[in-house]
Amino acid sequence: MSEASESQRRWVTQMLAARMVARVATALAPIARVIPVKGVLVARRFYDDPSERAMCDCDLALLGVSARRAARTLVAEGWRVADWSNDPNVVDVSHRSLPGIHADLHARPLPVGYGAVTSRWLADGAREDRALFGVPVLIPDDRKLLVHLLGNILRDHVVNARPHAADDVARVLARSAFPIESFAATARDARLRIGCYTALGWVQSRTREPRVEALREALGLSRVEQRYARWRQGLVATSTERGARLVARAASRCASDEAADMAAGLAAAAYGVARAKAFNFGERVRGG
Repeated sequence: MSEASESQRRWVTQMLAARMVARVATALAPIARVIPVKGVLVARRFYDDPSERAMCDCDLALLGVSARRAARTLVAEGWRVADWSNDPNVVDVSHRSLPGIHADLHARPLPVGYGAVTSRWLADGAREDRALFGVPVLIPDDRKLLVHLLGNILRDHVVNARPHAADDVARVLARSAFPIESFAATARDARLRIGCYTALGWVQSRTREPRVEALREALGLSRVEQRYARWRQGLVATSTERGARLVARAASRCASDEAADMAAGLAAAAYGVARAKAFNFGERVRGG
């Protein structure tokens, strides 16, 4: 595919995503606030042209409603559920008038176990915007947006993160007026210093943005914490391999700096696995 054709494809996807934001926000307005995140937002705020930013789905954090209730509301409006995630806080929906793209609805922006990054945390300090998508949505503070982007790199176990994830982080840091220490303070508030340090190392290896390394240093990890970050990432990097040890999979849900968050992440992961096994067993019984 030529560069011109690829650029056109990205532009069409971004326009479909913008319409999706508007329609979801309008449908859910009586029960929830919508917070656009990741590609659909970053492309419009930190890229010169949205078509520069590739994307395949539209990520929306929800404030005030569960993902399941949001999905039920949208289904009543003609949407369909494209995928029920093992995570009860995530549902993917699609609409026939917006082909080729899904809306990922997140009642929690990052999984349990990833510190304080809830929808309420992300919405605190956000501003209401009506211009970007033609309807009222909440636009998160740049510093919280950055922590969320770094958290998603961690959620992809770093090694599976897409190249544009590094560019997103570099652009937010380069184009935001907030000082580096302010970004570092937000990472501490999110209880994700160690995780952000790991994700920033990956971003630094793929970009030349000097503020990336500056933020990594500003996080102030001790040598012990740095060694722990390297050990944890080496373990998590194997978690998607066939036959990966259970401890590696468990470690991927322990991204927070605090033990209580880690325990909650492990419990949530165990619930998701048990729920998926029960569902698969039920499908086999019905199919048999």
